Amino acid sequence: MAGPTSFRAFILALSLSGAAAEAAEPVSSPHSAPGAPPVLYVHAGAVGAFPQVNAQATGGGIFSAANIAIPPQYTLALETGYFLTPNLAIGFGAGVPPIAHIKAAGFPMAAALGTALQGSVRYGPVVMLLQYHFTQFGAFQPYAGVGAGYVLNLGNINDGVLTNFSWDQNFAFVLQAGTDWMFTPSWGVFIDGKKLFYSTDAQGFSGGIPVRTHARLDPWAASTGITFKY
Repeated sequence: MAGPTSFRAFILALSLSGAAAEAAEPVSSPHSAPGAPPVLYVHAGAVGAFPQVNAQATGGGIFSAANIAIPPQYTLALETGYFLTPNLAIGFGAGVPPIAHIKAAGFPMAAALGTALQGSVRYGPVVMLLQYHFTQFGAFQPYAGVGAGYVLNLGNINDGVLTNFSWDQNFAFVLQAGTDWMFTPSWGVFIDGKKLFYSTDAQGFSGGIPVRTHARLDPWAASTGITFKY
């Protein structure tokens, strides 16, 4: 019959075998497996718009195909998006509405009037994009998008030589390319470029004579800032 010594040896053997089994199991680490892909992203930062103006006078007056000039505008912008899949997203973008100043380069009355400014408009473009995000490069995550926008007129400003100046609203076709550089899975920085294919009409009165001009702007928009992914 087994004595107390044999019983204690049996218990010790069981304990050692259990400890060995636990040691053989892999220890899970919060960093050993990739986290769930993000569902939402947010881009917040500064943007510059650079119109590429090609205008054509349709109603006579001081405008011509070569003399329209719109200086760059700078403002703040926000873009947010929803991931349909880990790579495919729908993005929506808008910004703080800037003011575009429409000038006529070489305007013959500029010296007499003290300005070549014809009028200004506060506008607000909104865009919707279908994007593909590349996720196989680690923290470097480029993307490309295509979509449409609508350029809202939020206020005509009669601060130039034209009276009753106005600028029409219109749709735009949008191409996008950029990249996120993620410092953590949740946040990083981004750079982004968009090309808007956009044209519209401007009109007003010069000395009582109606002036109407069709302008193809096709602006570039470059932005940078902080990106968040959740």
